[in-house]
Amino acid sequence: MSNAAERWHETQLRVRYGETDQMGVVYHANYLVYMEEGRTRCMEALGAPYARIESAGVGLVVRKVSMRFRAPARYAQALTVRTRVTRLGAATVEFGYQILDSETAQFVCEGSTELACIDLLQEQRPPRMLPGELRQRLEAFELAAGTG
Repeated sequence: MSNAAERWHETQLRVRYGETDQMGVVYHANYLVYMEEGRTRCMEALGAPYARIESAGVGLVVRKVSMRFRAPARYAQALTVRTRVTRLGAATVEFGYQILDSETAQFVCEGSTELACIDLLQEQRPPRMLPGELRQRLEAFELAAGTG
């Protein structure tokens, strides 16, 4: 985790060749993969790994994405993906992201994803409330980040 005043979970990545286009620049859709990696590692750090959530019959599905590109990332560049909880609803959670050059701290991309909670145990997979323990872990992280 980063400092308490502006608490982010940080994940380190390196741009792989297959994530770039012919000019060596990261293809735009790969930023979604970087954000997913940041969110997955953040959930693990909160003590709520996706495997455990899903084994309890709960799914978190992406329902909205927003990205703003600031600078190109290139092959072999080291990136830091900063992730935090920005909003909690009854059955949704929104994560905010900052993707930065690890060496210069220059913004590369920023964005957000909104995830909806669904019931994996029912055939139609209806929406459901966030489970209590998961909500508590997300809430604690959101409040610590000063966004709640």
